[in-house]
Amino acid sequence: MNSLFPTLMTFLKSMENKRITSFGMLSFVLVAAACSAPETTETKDWKRGQDFSTVAFSVEGFDGPEAVRYDAELDVYFVSCFVGSTSGDANAYISKISSSGEIIELEFMKGTDEYPFDAGRGMYITGDTLWVADHAGIHYFNKQSGNHLGFVDFRSFEPGFLNDIVEGDDGYLYITDTGKRAVFRIVDFTPELVKEDMPIMPNGIAKLPDGNFIFAPWNGGPALYQYDSDQDSIYVYANLAGSNNYDGVEYFNGGIITSTQFDSSLHLMIDGKDELFIHLPGRPADIAIDPNRAIVAVPYVALDRVDFWYLLED
Repeated sequence: MNSLFPTLMTFLKSMENKRITSFGMLSFVLVAAACSAPETTETKDWKRGQDFSTVAFSVEGFDGPEAVRYDAELDVYFVSCFVGSTSGDANAYISKISSSGEIIELEFMKGTDEYPFDAGRGMYITGDTLWVADHAGIHYFNKQSGNHLGFVDFRSFEPGFLNDIVEGDDGYLYITDTGKRAVFRIVDFTPELVKEDMPIMPNGIAKLPDGNFIFAPWNGGPALYQYDSDQDSIYVYANLAGSNNYDGVEYFNGGIITSTQFDSSLHLMIDGKDELFIHLPGRPADIAIDPNRAIVAVPYVALDRVDFWYLLED
């Protein structure tokens, strides 16, 4: 802008007084409008060096909260709870809480006699439908009413540990199987094997702006792997600062946030460089982000609690 200033002044001086006044007033209006424009998250700095002393708020009273998902349309969080063992007890439920941390309904979504819900895990929302993994497949619910809509059965594949879900650019849902080092997808309510014998045990899954997927490695680290579904190729995206036991992963504000159990923290990766971001009071599971408020929600299975932190400076 400084290099253009002399040229602009010369031009203005050559104009008639009336035109100078008009142009000057227009410039003033434009500058004033620019100065009053709201600041976007991309211009704010990350709020580094946090721990439990800087937590924004916490919500207790869950039974093994394993995953959280934020829904912008309803402005609520959904919390998927294990409740007991990882399979076979049909006690799992999904809670609904407000964006300020009030429990709206503890057992908002539950399984049915025909389709029992066991050990709730990762979730994803498409339209009015919430999809959630359990030990045998993927349940889907109406996010407005909480009604159980159906179940996609994965048992013919003998899954190891179905874990997290994301929607691809092709409109299909992609699901990690941590126990079998595999990725599945759902096409017309039918499961398909996409990738097996992966170099890592994929836990969390997220989609990058270019449409590729990244995986949080439960084992086989310390690298964040990327999967290009168009080329059917998997390769290292970047090295991680830790070793193993990464759980959740989210892309936000140009960075990649992972939850890690090896050092009980959130890590932040910018331009391929990974660093410890927030030190946590327990071992985190699958995180969620409210992008409008720049808040991360962190569940702890063992603590029966979800903590919330602001990600960006004021």
